[in-house]
Amino acid sequence: MRSIYNGQGYYFNDDRCSGGKLEEADLLGCSHCHKPVKKADWRERGGFCMCCDKPICDACLKMVAQTGCVPFVAKLERAANGFYIRQQNSRIMGLGDDPGRKPKET
Repeated sequence: MRSIYNGQGYYFNDDRCSGGKLEEADLLGCSHCHKPVKKADWRERGGFCMCCDKPICDACLKMVAQTGCVPFVAKLERAANGFYIRQQNSRIMGLGDDPGRKPKET
């Protein structure tokens, strides 16, 4: 499976040697969890987020009804900001290791 930055790609699965079949499909990326979704399956039962105006998978369709629109990029930004705040607080309280600060001598 190959994926492109904008969340779209192409699915190719050749399982004919073991008695299976050849599967090929266009992919969409869910904007809320980045799960690859086959375009044909999405057309049948997939969802669309009206807030961010992008396709979403079945699982995120249920979550959007409960929690609202939270795109994947916003989740990453929230996690990075939380880490940065915790790191700054630990430096202020003297709990973290600051690379520019010399260790205390006892």
